[in-house]
This record gives sequence, structure tokens and C-alpha cells, in this order.
Amino acid sequence: MPSLINELVLNDIKQTVDSAPALILIDPTGLKAEESLILRKQLSEAGASMRQAKARLIAKAVPEDLGKNFEPKGSLAIVAGEDIAAAAKVLSGLVKDEKVAVRAGLIEGRAVDAAAAARFADLPTKHEARALVVRALRAPYVKLAKIAKAPYRKMARAIVAHKEKLEDG
Repeated sequence: MPSLINELVLNDIKQTVDSAPALILIDPTGLKAEESLILRKQLSEAGASMRQAKARLIAKAVPEDLGKNFEPKGSLAIVAGEDIAAAAKVLSGLVKDEKVAVRAGLIEGRAVDAAAAARFADLPTKHEARALVVRALRAPYVKLAKIAKAPYRKMARAIVAHKEKLEDG
């Protein structure tokens, strides 16, 4: 019979998994307590959160196809948030230092393996993606404005040249 604490933790993890559009499962065993606090603060600034629990409980809370990507032993953490790319960029430095290991990921309900989840850091953040869209939408109007100005510039240059010619001669 599961303990009340495990049931509460399981329900909390299920809520996190169900409400997150994307998440990354990591193995934080290489982190010291102070490093974990720093990581949580950085994730919070990036708009994400980290929930650590027994891997067995996390395996019960995540979809079955995601549970196949990791061993339900030890402790795992779920990093979830609206902007998973920003969270992945925070994690990428720790992955390089081998403080944490990416085990799997979930994006829009689809499970991905550790390699694909680690590539979330290569995606543009929410703000970068918005800037790319605005730049793409703005480009044709900027080009149109330059084309519309061109005849007036040519006419102004011709007037200045004519004025200089009259002054010289």
C-alpha cells in the first residue's frame, strides 16, 4: 500500500506533467545542494521550474512511451515551463560539466529520447522566436519603403547636381 506522502507527490508530479507543454527529465545526482538552489533560481528566471522525486514515482506520472526512455531507479527531476528552450539553455552548461544528465523529454505530448531533449537548447527562446517572426513580417514593408523612396532620392540628387552646375557655370 503506497504511503500518503508518495500519493501526494505522485499527484503533484502528474499535475506538473499534465500542465506543461514541454518538459525535460534530468538526473541531478551530480549536483550539490547549493548548486541545486542556484539551478532552481536560474530556471525560475527562465520561466521554468524543477520538481525532483523518486524515479519510480516519475515513471508512474509520465506517459508510458516517455517512461521507456529511463530506468526507474534513484532520483530524477522534471524541468517544465512555458519556454522549454530557455530552460534547456540553463541546463546545457551543467550537462557539459557532467553535473546533470538528460534522460528524456516530452514536447507537445510526444516523448523524445535524451539526445533530442538535449537539443531543446538549440531552439530559439520564446522571445527570440517572436523577434524572428516580427523581423520576417517587417521585411517586406521595409523593402517597399526603400523602393518608394528611391525615385525621390534620385530626383533630389538630380536637383542638387543641377544647382551645383548652375553655381559653377
